[in-house]
Amino acid sequence: MSRSAPEMPAAIRTDVAVLSTGFASVDRATGIGGYPRGRMTEIFGESSAGKTALAIASCKAAVAAGLLTVWIDLEHSLGLKANLDDPGLRNALSVAPRTAEEGLDLAAAFLTDVPVDLLVLDSAIAMHPAAPGGLPVNMARAELVGRAMRKLMPLVARRNAVLLFLSRGYVNAVPGATASIWGHAPAFFASLRLKMTREGLLRHEGETDAYGVRLLVVKNRLASPYTETLLYYSFASGTLTEKAREAHDYGC
Repeated sequence: MSRSAPEMPAAIRTDVAVLSTGFASVDRATGIGGYPRGRMTEIFGESSAGKTALAIASCKAAVAAGLLTVWIDLEHSLGLKANLDDPGLRNALSVAPRTAEEGLDLAAAFLTDVPVDLLVLDSAIAMHPAAPGGLPVNMARAELVGRAMRKLMPLVARRNAVLLFLSRGYVNAVPGATASIWGHAPAFFASLRLKMTREGLLRHEGETDAYGVRLLVVKNRLASPYTETLLYYSFASGTLTEKAREAHDYGC
C-alpha cells in the first residue's frame, strides 16, 4: 500500500459553521473543520471503501456533542453494519422506509418539523422509484435522485443542518476512475464531495486484520479541493481509525 504523506490544506477556515466528521485528520482535510452546515456532503466510492463507517463515526460524534441525528436507512442494512445498542448510536434516530419516495418524504418532514443537525441518506443505490414511469431503471433512479436534491436542499439550508448523501461509485472504462448510475445531481448539489478508496491490506502478527482507506476531497466550494488523508478499516471492529498499529506490515 502506498505510504505517501497525505496532502493537507495550509490553513483551516474558522468562519464556516460545521459539524465534525469524527476524525481530526478528515476535519483538517476539508479545510473548514468538518461538514458544512446548511449544505450537502456526498461521500462516495466503491463497495467496502468505508463510506458507511465514516458516516457512523460522524453520527457518534454528533450524538456525543448533544446534536440530533437522523439516519434514513434506504438499504435496510444499518443494523448489519453497526451495533444499534452502542451508546454512541442509541440516541440517534434511524428509520427504514418501505420505498425511496417514503424515505424522501420522511427526510423532508424531519427537516421541516424537527431541529435536525445531521441527516444521513443511505444510500443512492437503494433509491428505486416505486413507479419508474416507463423509463429505464438507471434513468428513473437518476430522475428520482435529482428530484430529491431539489426538494431537500432548501430545507437543509433553512434548518442549517448537514445532509450526508452516501453513494457507490463503479469502475468505468478509464483506469482509476469511477462512474455513478444516478446522474449528476449529487455532484452538482454537493458543496463537499469525499471520495473514499480502498487500499492495501494490513497484517499484524501474520494475520490480515485491516486495510487502508484513502479519503480525497474532490470538490470543495468553501476551501481548496484535492486534499486527502489516510484512514484504516478494522475487520474486527468494523470501524475506521486514524492510526494503524505500529506492528503492521504494509503492502500485503
